[in-house]
Amino acid sequence: MSDKYNTLFVFEGVKTEDNIVAKMEKYFTGMLLAVKCVFGSEIYQLYKRLKEEDFSVDIVSLLKERSEKNRKELDGYDNDSFSYIYFFFDYDAHATKADDNKIAELIDFFDNETENGKIFISYPMVEAIKHYKDKQTFKDLIVKCKGQNCPSIDSCEKKEQCLREPHYKTTIPTYSLGKYQNLNSSDVWKELIDANICKSNYIVNDNYTRPTDIISQKDIFEKQQAKHISQDCPLVSVLSAFPLFLQDFYGVETLNSKL
Repeated sequence: MSDKYNTLFVFEGVKTEDNIVAKMEKYFTGMLLAVKCVFGSEIYQLYKRLKEEDFSVDIVSLLKERSEKNRKELDGYDNDSFSYIYFFFDYDAHATKADDNKIAELIDFFDNETENGKIFISYPMVEAIKHYKDKQTFKDLIVKCKGQNCPSIDSCEKKEQCLREPHYKTTIPTYSLGKYQNLNSSDVWKELIDANICKSNYIVNDNYTRPTDIISQKDIFEKQQAKHISQDCPLVSVLSAFPLFLQDFYGVETLNSKL
């Protein structure tokens, strides 16, 4: 076990999240941040696993159960080894077991990185970090989010058209310039971080500027519900989890100075 890390990152997926964070570390933070493990399934499966044991699951033990790679990564570690635990998951409202009540419960449970851990959610998915053209158009960028789970699907006149629409992640490469797909420069990271933290403030406070205080995941989710998800055609305002983590990690003033 290395004494270097007292922070654990838990990702939903195997490749995309780890690749994004590796570039974030290289081009923005300039340092490796944490031990990284993968849960390997959507947020609703995480909820199911935690609910089975009344949310008393030991996270490190759970992760070791999930894969051999996790067991190797966490060799010599237990829950007490980590002072900070962060979860990065997708909203994934199209998933079979999708349920907004489960999201709300997880946000309430994972609300402190020094206790149970803190969760950061990308809307609608992790690819949101690359769904970008410029800051002005990003302000009002929203997408459909529930697919077959849409409560209005049976009465919708555009049902067949809606269900034929391509999966969200496949649309991003044709929307954004290559530099936003590659994430290979500090200038790109600064632009995306700035836009996403401004948008979190816009979602919650209707103000498209950098917030003066940390905006909670709970406030973001509740405003997403009130403004977008609750519509007859459920939508979400596109927002990435990673810039919001950085604001939480550095604090508002320090992050602003880095931008």
